[in-house]
Amino acid sequence: MSKLPACVGVDFGTHSVKAVELANADSDNPRLVNLGAQITPKGAINSEDKADQKALADVLKKLYDSSSIKNKNIVMALPEFSVFTRFLEFPGVKMNELKDAVYFEAKQYIPMPLSEVQLSFMPIGFNEERNAPRVLVVAAPRKIVDVYINIAQLAGLDLLAIETEALAMGRAMYKATKKANLVMLDFGANSTDMCIMSDSYIVFSQSIAIGSDSLTQAIVNKFNFDVQRAEQFKRSYGLIPTVLEGKIYEVLSPIMESILIEVRRGIEFYKTRTLSPAPTEYILSGDGALLPGLKEYLAKDGGVTVSLANPWACISVDRKFADIVAKSSASYSVAIGLAEKDDK
Repeated sequence: MSKLPACVGVDFGTHSVKAVELANADSDNPRLVNLGAQITPKGAINSEDKADQKALADVLKKLYDSSSIKNKNIVMALPEFSVFTRFLEFPGVKMNELKDAVYFEAKQYIPMPLSEVQLSFMPIGFNEERNAPRVLVVAAPRKIVDVYINIAQLAGLDLLAIETEALAMGRAMYKATKKANLVMLDFGANSTDMCIMSDSYIVFSQSIAIGSDSLTQAIVNKFNFDVQRAEQFKRSYGLIPTVLEGKIYEVLSPIMESILIEVRRGIEFYKTRTLSPAPTEYILSGDGALLPGLKEYLAKDGGVTVSLANPWACISVDRKFADIVAKSSASYSVAIGLAEKDDK
């Protein structure tokens, strides 16, 4: 694979877009050159409407201007809920036959015509017992890929590559922790993305259609708060059962339990599909990961350890960025992973 030039990782989320620029991104100790974030227009993400795409491009321009980022080479991530991923094994298939085998198998798993998706795959090891190459297949609707290509063009930026949020997060976490087996949960506004890393490869990912906005809405519904006040209560008290007589905890815990049910199903599917034990270390990222009491709530099942992502662990951070990094470190995982991508 050919090398990418130095680039900026751009992560579009429902509520904000984040960008990270690193120097020596492919080394063991990259250096933060610049970073920034801006609020995204409501309902604009993944929209095929040209006006929404222009609005997102304008926000990206504003981010560049306010952060004084100069590098116009960017790598973007597609939201996990918009892509199809599948871990597959191909017993007896030779490497030079793998492309045709993947295409044939993908037709059975991808719920839309292959002519309408951009399909790619990457080898992720080899099952010696089954004499089978292991492959992660990724397919994205072409119309969604075109949306991000258009946003970059409208912003006057050079889009070098597009990949999934799961791959970017896995890269960031592996470089930061040097741990090859992890369950990663990325808590976004509208969804919670789960991916499993085994032997440093992403082998499973899914998007759970419940995010932190659902928690805020539950508080609105229960106490008749406006959204801003509900958001404040969520961020202040979260899943701590001993504050406010446990009233916020009682509202939020059923929703969080719904997320956990899907996580457990994902774990069971992974174990059945790979015949391997699931990792017992969980790492949380995304803005929603900052919810008070979340780590303790997820660890209550027992047998797992839960920690907040620190994607900056191996990155040199100048003092002028220290406050931003300290307050929102877990939310930059995807953008960092994109900035660390070094091959096409």
